[in-house]
Amino acid sequence: MSIIPLIVGCVFFAVGFNFSLNFMRFRRLGTKIKGRVKAIEKYTSVTGTGSDRTRSTFYSPIVEYVYNNKPRTIAGIGTNEIKYKLQQNINVLIIESTDDDQIQECIDDSSHYFIGAVFLIAGLVALTTYFMMGGSWILIIIALSTTTGLGYLISVMSRNVKGVLQTSEKAHRKREDSILIETKSDYIKEISSHSLWGNIIAYTLMAASIGIMYFGYSDLPEAAKNLMLSNPSYFWTKITDGKLSSSWERPLIICGMGTFFFLASLRSAYYVRKTYGGMMKM
Repeated sequence: MSIIPLIVGCVFFAVGFNFSLNFMRFRRLGTKIKGRVKAIEKYTSVTGTGSDRTRSTFYSPIVEYVYNNKPRTIAGIGTNEIKYKLQQNINVLIIESTDDDQIQECIDDSSHYFIGAVFLIAGLVALTTYFMMGGSWILIIIALSTTTGLGYLISVMSRNVKGVLQTSEKAHRKREDSILIETKSDYIKEISSHSLWGNIIAYTLMAASIGIMYFGYSDLPEAAKNLMLSNPSYFWTKITDGKLSSSWERPLIICGMGTFFFLASLRSAYYVRKTYGGMMKM
């Protein structure tokens, strides 16, 4: 039996657990400082090798703040959409070392919890797969406890290693081949592009869902169409009580699929309007 799911599950769970725990530590112990988004860094991340390589575009906020009368910059977590406006005020969490001038810093962004949860869930899925393949739950507990504890020790030890933490003179370094969005015109251009493609996807899905619903409706027997229009409540009762004619089932399933995609398209259109509509107002 392969132990790869066990290894992968333990590592992913440990990463997610300690990532979330570290952010909770910042929330509990950190000093909250007001920062300002001075730029958005647009960069490309390449994953995989050979023909399986995929390229994804990410956006990371570059935040400038002042601590102990010294200007500093910090980069936030890269995401596949722009989450912040230029010149937006956001909080930075600071934990200062008692032994020297080194500090630990973190943008107060709940995305840390989301990323931690993704790793945790992926780890649990892998561990469940291992168990369903006949793996020992005792071995899972031992390996998971050991890996998570080891990850915690490494995290704690790295806080005290000089040069690992950001010093007072260190500033954010721009990634190779990345683009800094620093002006209002560049920012509006980028947001407009996201909004355009978001609307294209949402309304294309909406048109397709209407076509699916129409296809299902047109395939219904005439008796079903007449009942739907003349007595909708009785029609709904026939659907929910499970006493449908076999000639009704397939068309109604298609209509149901179309309705689901239509609701999804409405949600997408609302999300695009809410997210990027406000960002256009600077």
